[in-house]
Amino acid sequence: MSPYIWALRIVQAFEILRQPGFHRAVGRIHRTIHETKHGRNPREPLAPGEATADPAPAGRGQNFARHFFDELKNQLQGKPTDLPNKPPK
Repeated sequence: MSPYIWALRIVQAFEILRQPGFHRAVGRIHRTIHETKHGRNPREPLAPGEATADPAPAGRGQNFARHFFDELKNQLQGKPTDLPNKPPK
């Protein structure tokens, strides 16, 4: 590779590192990983709405997968779920 391309890549890297948004994103990722490994810092204030939020929102995807596979099983057994008799609007 030519030295000009290397110089351009170095300049681009420094430009990215100068951006505050890049550092905020890296900090957010670091905080998320740290909280996943070690738990939440109890001295950190709660975010707005966090005190009333569902503590286990990860179950939503599992509920969907369970419902989806139950529906497939019913379809294979010839017992599809009854749909409402209302026509769509």
